[in-house]
Amino acid sequence: MTLLYNKLIRKMALGLFFFLALTALVYASILPQKYDLKVGDVAQEDIRARKDAINTVATRKLQQAAADSVSKKYILDHNITRESKDEITQIFDSIRQVRSRDYLDEQGKANALKRMIDKNLSEETYVQAVKMDNSSLRELETITKAILEKVMEGGVKEDSIDRAKAYIIEEFRNIKLPQEVKNMGEDIAFSAIKYNMVYDREATEKEQQEAMNAVEPVKIARNQILIEKGTTVTAEQRELLKELGLLVQDRRVNLSLLAGAMLMVAILEGILAVAIYFFHRGLYENELYLSLLALIILSTLVISIGIKAISNFLIPLAAGSMLISILINPFIAIISSFIMSIAVGIMLGNDFIFSVVAFLGAVAGVFCTVKVSQRVDLTKSGGIIGLVNFALIMGIGLLNNNPLWTTLRQSSWGIISGILSSVLTIGTLPFLESAFGITTSIKLLELSNPNQALLRKLMIDAPGTYHHSIIVGNLAEAAAEAVGADPLLARVGANYHDIGKLKRPYFFIENQFTSDNPHDKLNPTLSALIITSHVKDGLEIAREYRLPASIRDFIAQHHGTTLLSFFYNKATTGTDKKPDEASFRYEGPKPQTREVAIVMLADSAEAAVRSMSSPTSGKIDGLIRQIIKDKLADGQLDESDLTLKELDKIAGAFSRVLTGIFHNRIEYPDRLKELEGKQAKNA
Repeated sequence: MTLLYNKLIRKMALGLFFFLALTALVYASILPQKYDLKVGDVAQEDIRARKDAINTVATRKLQQAAADSVSKKYILDHNITRESKDEITQIFDSIRQVRSRDYLDEQGKANALKRMIDKNLSEETYVQAVKMDNSSLRELETITKAILEKVMEGGVKEDSIDRAKAYIIEEFRNIKLPQEVKNMGEDIAFSAIKYNMVYDREATEKEQQEAMNAVEPVKIARNQILIEKGTTVTAEQRELLKELGLLVQDRRVNLSLLAGAMLMVAILEGILAVAIYFFHRGLYENELYLSLLALIILSTLVISIGIKAISNFLIPLAAGSMLISILINPFIAIISSFIMSIAVGIMLGNDFIFSVVAFLGAVAGVFCTVKVSQRVDLTKSGGIIGLVNFALIMGIGLLNNNPLWTTLRQSSWGIISGILSSVLTIGTLPFLESAFGITTSIKLLELSNPNQALLRKLMIDAPGTYHHSIIVGNLAEAAAEAVGADPLLARVGANYHDIGKLKRPYFFIENQFTSDNPHDKLNPTLSALIITSHVKDGLEIAREYRLPASIRDFIAQHHGTTLLSFFYNKATTGTDKKPDEASFRYEGPKPQTREVAIVMLADSAEAAVRSMSSPTSGKIDGLIRQIIKDKLADGQLDESDLTLKELDKIAGAFSRVLTGIFHNRIEYPDRLKELEGKQAKNA
C-alpha cells in the first residue's frame, strides 16, 4: 500500500512539475520584449507591437479633445432675476422716501439718496431722481424692471455682462422718454443686473463623457511599428511603451497572461493525461516513460523558443514527435504533437496557422518512423517532413494571397525544419536510449543485422550456437506474436542470449564437430560450473559490446534457476553422498518478462526437439508441452506474468515452427547419431 501511495505521489509531483514548467515556458514566451528607453534616446531597432492592442495614449488625446469641444452647460436661475428686480424696487422706494423730505433742498435730497442707496450710480442719476415728477418716476420704474427682466430671462453668463448692458441700452433706445430719464433707467438697471446662468457641472461632465465614449479607440495591429529604427523617442511614444508594458522598468506580473497560460496548459495537459489513461494505460503506470515524455515535450518547446527568432517555420517540432514515436509509442506521439503545436502557436502570439503546419508536419514525422529499420532512414524522414512542410506553407500562403517571394522563403524554412528535425532526432536518440535504458525498434533492428560484429563473431567462432540462436529467435518471434508480446525484442534477445558461449565454445555440444567431448574428462561439478558460467561470460561480453539492458536481461535470465539435471544425476551416480543441488543450478534470476520467458522455453524446446531421433508433429508437440509443464512446475515462469492460456498459444507456435523444420528428417549416419546422443546428454 505504501509503495502504491509513493508511486502516486511521484506521478502527481511529475504532473505538477510538467504543468509549472510548461506554464513558465508559455508565459515567458508570450511576454513582450521589453526596452530600456528614455525620452530623447534613439531607437536601435524597429519596435513593434507584439499583439493587437489599443493605443491608449492616442485614444486618450482624442477623448480629451472631444471632451474639450463640449460647451459648458448652464442653468437659468430665476431667483437671481427676482433678486435684481427687487433691488430696482428698493432703489425706487428709496428715491420716493427721500423725495418726501420737504425740509431738504434738491441737492440735500440728492446727497441723502446717495447715502441711502449705496450703489455705484452716477451723480446725474441722483439729481434726476430728485427732480422727476412722481408719474414719470413710476413709469421709469416699470420700464426699467421690464427691460431688466427681459434681458435677464434671456440668460446672462458671467462673461456676458457687458453684452447684457448693451441689450439694456438698445431697449431703452426704443423707449420714448427724455434722454436724461433713459440714462437714469440704464444706470439703475446696470447696478442691478447680475449673471443668472449658473454652471451645471453634472450636465457638462455627462455630455463630455458621452463625447469621450463616442471616440473610436485608436487600434494597434500586431507587428505594427511603434517606433522606427533610428528615430528619437518622444514622451508620447515612451508613454505608449509604458502603457503596453514594453519598458524594462515595468516588472509587474501580467495576471491576465499568467491566468491564460495556466488555463491553456491545464487543458493541454488534461488532454494528454486522458489520452494516456484510456489508450495507453501501460505508459501511465511507467514513471520512467512519463518522465521521458515530459522531458521531450519540454525540450522541444525550449528549442522552439530559441529558433523562432530566425523563423517560426524553422521550428523542428517534428523532432520531438519522432523521438516520442520511436522511444514510446506512435499514438502518444500524435497526441503529443497536437499538444506541442498548440503550445507553440500560443507562444508565437496565438499563431494557430503555424500550429496547423507544425502538427501536420509532426504527424508526417510520426508516420515516417513506423517503418524505420535503421538510423540512416531518419534522414529520409527529414526530407519527407520538409516536403510536407513546403506544401502546407505554400498552400496557406496562396490562400492568404501572400506575396509569392515571401511564401517561397517561408516554405524553404519548412524544408530546412524537416532536415533539422531528422538531425536532432538522430543526434539525441542514442543519448535518450542510454539515459533511460530504452531499447528502440531501430536499435533492435540494428542489432538483428547479421553484419553486427558480435553476431559475426558468434557465427565464426561458435557456428553451432549461432545456428541454434537463430532458430530460437524464430521460435520466440512466432510465440511472441501469438501472445501479443514484443516479437522483435524476443527475436533479437534470442540471437544474443548465448553469446557467453564464445568464451569456451567447444564445451557446448552444438559446437563439437568431433567425437571428443571435454566433459567426459571432467567431474560433474566442474562441468556444471563451466556450463553455468556462460551466463556471466555473456554479461561481460554484452557490456563490452554495449548491448542495451533489455538484451542483457535475456542473457542473465534465459536459464532462470534451472537445474543441470544431466550433470547433477551424473554427480549422484556411484556415491551415497548427495551433492549440493545449488551447485548445479543457474544463479538466475528467473525470467522477469514474457519475452525472456518465451526465449527460455524456445531454448529448451529447440535443443530437445533437435535431439529427437524420429520426430513427428505429434511427438514434437507432446515434447514441447512437457517442457513447458516442467518449467512451470519448477517455478521458472512464476515472475514472467505468462498465463496458462498464453502458454498454450506458445506451445502451438513452437510446434508449428519446429514441425516445419524437423518433421521430415532423413536417417542420420552413425557418426551423427553418436553426436546426437551427446547433445541429448548435455541438453
